[in-house]
Amino acid sequence: MKREKLFKYFKTYNCHVFREGKKHTIIINYDNDKMTSVPRHADVNDKLILSICKDLDIPKIQSH
Repeated sequence: MKREKLFKYFKTYNCHVFREGKKHTIIINYDNDKMTSVPRHADVNDKLILSICKDLDIPKIQSH
């Protein structure tokens, strides 16, 4: 999945960029103060997306 689409999905659950690093972006869920990192690649693996959603405590995204 494209990174831009994933970040739009995060915004619907009040998850936003906390800070940018060289290799990862830190995302925070402001509803429950949970954080995780997202690699700075154009495409993000589906298994990784499932793990990221679990870390942020949001429903998993449907990839198609």
